[in-house]
Amino acid sequence: MDINHDNFFAELRRKNPESIEFIVHEYGSLIKSVIYKYLYSDKEALDECFNDILLAIWNNPDKFDDKKSNFKNWICAIAKYRAIDALRREKKRSERFVSIGDQQDIDWLNGFHPFDSGMDGIDESTGELEKLLSCLSEEDKDLFFRRYMEDQSIEEISQAKNMKPDLIYSRISRGKKKIKNQMKCQSGGVIK
Repeated sequence: MDINHDNFFAELRRKNPESIEFIVHEYGSLIKSVIYKYLYSDKEALDECFNDILLAIWNNPDKFDDKKSNFKNWICAIAKYRAIDALRREKKRSERFVSIGDQQDIDWLNGFHPFDSGMDGIDESTGELEKLLSCLSEEDKDLFFRRYMEDQSIEEISQAKNMKPDLIYSRISRGKKKIKNQMKCQSGGVIK
C-alpha cells in the first residue's frame, strides 16, 4: 500500500510499519531539530530519544485529537517532553557517576596523597591538599577523604556516617564544584 499524507494516520492506527517510515521521512528532521534543542551535546541520547518518540507515536495514536491540534504540533510536543525527560535522566545519571572531566580533577586531587610522594613530600603534599580542600566544610572534607583517599564506597560511607546515599552524592558533587572553582582561582582562571 502506498502511504501518503491522506492515509498515513489511519495506517498508523492499524499498526502498519510503513506509516512509521512515512513519519520518519516526512517529520524526522523536525523531530530531530526539537530534540537537538535539548540534547545537542549527546548524539547517543539524541538517537535514543528519537526512537522513544517514534515508539510513543506508534503506541499512542489514539491520543492524537485532530480537533485540538494538527499532527505536526502533536509530534513536536511529544518530542519536546521526551527530550526534557531524557535530559533529566542524563542529569540524574551524571550526578550519580563521576564524569571524565571530574575524574581528571579527582586524579589530580589524588596526586596530593601523602604516600604517593615519598616521606620527604608528606608535609608539602598534605599542605597543598589542605589548602585545596579549605573551601569545604569539615563534614565535606571527611566525605572526600573517605571517598577518594580511603576508596570507600558510597554505601560504606552511608553506613559509617548514618547518611542517605543520595545526600552523600549531592554533597560530593557540590564539593567537586567548589574545588573546581578554587582550582580556577588558584590557576588564574584556567584548569588544565
